[in-house]
Amino acid sequence: MKQTYKHALKQAMGLGAVAGLRATVAPAVASNYLSKHPNTALASSKLKFIQSPLTSIITKVLSAAEISGDKLPSAPNRIVLPQITARVASGALVGATIFVANRESLLKGALIGGASALAATFASFYARKYLDTLPHVQDAVVGAVEDSFAIGSGVKLIKS
Repeated sequence: MKQTYKHALKQAMGLGAVAGLRATVAPAVASNYLSKHPNTALASSKLKFIQSPLTSIITKVLSAAEISGDKLPSAPNRIVLPQITARVASGALVGATIFVANRESLLKGALIGGASALAATFASFYARKYLDTLPHVQDAVVGAVEDSFAIGSGVKLIKS
């Protein structure tokens, strides 16, 4: 397996998992980075919009809204169909973006990113459920740690 493919695979899987934690964070991180470091392979693809400074701003605003909205008591579980769909679509978008940027298959990247998002959605849901049963563990703290982890790991992955 060539090195660029391994790198693309790692990034697509990792950012897909980030999308499983927070649907909008993965595209926001990718768009922010790519708007400052445009990729020539993306410039001639249907995914060129992800490099736009406007897309970067919009995805950051959406991320802030998602993170804030998730703190509300009325926030739905991440494993209801609309939430799963958004997370998988987000993971597929970033996976496709990473693969196209590395001159690999858009479809393969979308499938890898989407599958990773799906797995992380369920894993994080059940991890949160378990942590909620532990004494002295506050849901707001767990949520803040999850947010920080999603943003931090997303930034680290996209910069690698």
